Amino acid sequence: MVEMAQITPPVGFNLFILQSQTGESIVRVARASFPFFLLMCLATVLLVVFPEIALWLTR
Repeated sequence: MVEMAQITPPVGFNLFILQSQTGESIVRVARASFPFFLLMCLATVLLVVFPEIALWLTR
């Protein structure tokens, strides 16, 4: 969840760091990070729906 907050505008600190290092526009950096944001959302939904994924090791 923390990384999701770090790559979503308007507070996306990691986006601003990447933008300053690459010299690209913030919009381009945000668009490039969007697929990764979707993957993190999917992983969060999977963990909520199937908590056994995260809890199998402790059992």
